[in-house]
Amino acid sequence: QGITLKQNDKQSCMVARIFHGGMIHRQGSLHVGDEIIEINGQSASNHSVDQLQKMLKETKGMVSLKVIPNQQSRLPALQMFMRAQFDYDPKKDSLIPCKEAGLKFQIGDVIQIINKDDSNWWQGRVEGSCTESAGLIPSPELQEWRVASVTQPSQSESPSCSPFGKKKKCKDKYLAKHSSIFDQLDVVSYEEVVRLPAFKRKTLVLIGASGVGRSHIKNALLSNNPDKFMYPPPYTTRPQKKNEVDGKDYYFVSTEEMTRDISANEFLEFGSYQGNMFGTKFETVHKIHQQDKVAILDIEPQTLKIVRTAELSPFIVFIAPTDKAEESEALQQLRKDSESIRSRYAHYFDLSLVNNGVEESLQLLQEAFEHACSSPQWVPVSWVY
Repeated sequence: QGITLKQNDKQSCMVARIFHGGMIHRQGSLHVGDEIIEINGQSASNHSVDQLQKMLKETKGMVSLKVIPNQQSRLPALQMFMRAQFDYDPKKDSLIPCKEAGLKFQIGDVIQIINKDDSNWWQGRVEGSCTESAGLIPSPELQEWRVASVTQPSQSESPSCSPFGKKKKCKDKYLAKHSSIFDQLDVVSYEEVVRLPAFKRKTLVLIGASGVGRSHIKNALLSNNPDKFMYPPPYTTRPQKKNEVDGKDYYFVSTEEMTRDISANEFLEFGSYQGNMFGTKFETVHKIHQQDKVAILDIEPQTLKIVRTAELSPFIVFIAPTDKAEESEALQQLRKDSESIRSRYAHYFDLSLVNNGVEESLQLLQEAFEHACSSPQWVPVSWVY
């Protein structure tokens, strides 16, 4: 029928959950919080929830219910969309109350949230899927608790903070935004998104393991489309070579100046190589945007959090190693490094590309970028509000 029941403190039988898209949801005959007094003339009191569910299941033909409606005002339908930042298969979840009622999804799927009355199990449906029915998904709080508890070493002396533990209350709830533990673990669950009409992405970000061919793709993009793409020259403390032009190849600065600007948070990324400092400034990227060009960045994956803002409006492309070359130790290592990046940062990627050759990769990348700039897009809510 598409409902689950529960007993309240007075041992009355209540409607706990109504599954979106199910028969009862479509009929609108019951609502969450309604009290069921009788099922087919039989009193619902003095029965366990399991007995009542069984009674409903085994009833053939018409079901007659005597109900006291929930007097609380009916809330308007939710208009909330979340992008999944992890893969989920309810069949493999030991915590879900009903595996058959779960919703399977993958990283990057946009999920319309239908109901979030239950603090642990929300109801949602994958946007664009052919089915109208909703399924259960772990709430952000439950998922973040799960990941943190798996990653953190268990401390037997500490009290349980399980959000689904019975009668165990924990005063300080995990709050992803404020918890240093979550920052250290980089715990992710969902990201609230909003659909916008087509708009231009200002920055093209290339991510990949060292040796995967990012610089070849970047250089090809720059030479084929000089009117469209531009690379921000890095700042460096190394001495200028004879053939180099200050402001074109690099900006050459003193160590003091570079250190001061790093302290002032003017760099989106910086590091050192062979005793010299290198870095890319936000200002250099903004200058490219002011020329109505797309800035190309080939950055380290740790920097993705910093560049993924409305200000830079990035399109993030992960470049994976070829799957057509002969196996070698170097290729195996490259695959290992790539998988390490993918497993940690896949929720940031707009496109994943297998680099089987610069020409093919270039064509696929440009087509995807053009499509992203000319079609409605799901973007983080923080880009808009």
